[in-house]
Amino acid sequence: MSLEDDLQRQQLTSKEKLGKLLGLLERSGIDPEDIGRIDKLSVWQGFLKNPEGEAEMVDLASVVLSPAWEQPPQYPVVQQAAPTTVRYTPFKPRTDDAKVTVVLPDPQIGFRRLGDGSLIPMHDEQAMAVALQVMRFIKPDVVVNLGDFIDLPEWSSKFLVLPEFVLTTQPSIDRGHRFLAEQRATVGEDTEIVLLGGNHDDRLGKAVARNAMAAMRLRQANMPESFPVLSIPFLLRLEELKVQYHGAYPAARFKIAEGGGGQTPLYAIHGERLDVVKVAKNERQSFVQGHIHRISVHSETYEVAERMEQVVAFSPGCLCRVDGAVPSTKSGTDESGMPIQRFESWQQGMAVVTELPNGRWSYEIIQIIKGEAIYRGRVFATA
Repeated sequence: MSLEDDLQRQQLTSKEKLGKLLGLLERSGIDPEDIGRIDKLSVWQGFLKNPEGEAEMVDLASVVLSPAWEQPPQYPVVQQAAPTTVRYTPFKPRTDDAKVTVVLPDPQIGFRRLGDGSLIPMHDEQAMAVALQVMRFIKPDVVVNLGDFIDLPEWSSKFLVLPEFVLTTQPSIDRGHRFLAEQRATVGEDTEIVLLGGNHDDRLGKAVARNAMAAMRLRQANMPESFPVLSIPFLLRLEELKVQYHGAYPAARFKIAEGGGGQTPLYAIHGERLDVVKVAKNERQSFVQGHIHRISVHSETYEVAERMEQVVAFSPGCLCRVDGAVPSTKSGTDESGMPIQRFESWQQGMAVVTELPNGRWSYEIIQIIKGEAIYRGRVFATA
């Protein structure tokens, strides 16, 4: 027999096996759709007596099956966001000698997945788009993201993890990476971009520590200086976008302005208190913080060794939705998982800090209302 005939015979034998399997399932009343896994399939020849009592060679088959209902649910592995090609927006740089910092608070990028597979965002796409427009107009030297960048409700230990939050981590990571890429494209290659870790970003690390401690510090092979593969910086591809990450919530802080002439330095923090008044009184240090989702300002003046020190603590609000889409103590869903509209006492906005060469600084809070912001006599809005 030639090689071609042998290969043809092998192919025919495989088809015969499949035919035997289908015939066996049909005689046994088993629907192929109910099969989760075929564990073992055997086909052999044996002898049986025919009606005349003579021995006759016949084909025999046996199969070991596992039912579909016995299989555990299959979850995709959380992985890095898909890489993004950054296309920079051309602009003329500022000519003044001030340092300008744009501050972006809490977008809480995340989704709810309904029964039909559709995704409902918890971040506000319009507010985020307007913030990018304002940034393009300002041409900042530094961009600071105040944390709670990714919401991560699927990893929460505080709130009940509803079915709508299952399988939402990957699209959240992908959208978070894209938002940072949009920031990079808007402000140029050399502008400093900073991302602070917030309590929501910290959910991932805590969940890994509780449930899979051995995986917490794992890095890529032979890359000991790289970020752990189950960390926010790695998943968001921060190094590729030249984004600095300051995690270690709640301790991390980033200095925005040096201060001087009676002003304390200004630091950016995510925040752990829901009251900027307490921050100002307890710290006696100027901060801009996220966390509270409200536009709030408090200032105090202290006399220290016969000199004045002015402390300012403020929050520019948030960039997440304020209509009940974000899980909170006041939010709720109907029987299908759809969030019920309920407006929180939150406000959307962003901030601009201008620092002079002598360290003196001033701040501006830009409100964003229903996808529209007004700044320096101009209106910024989504189409």
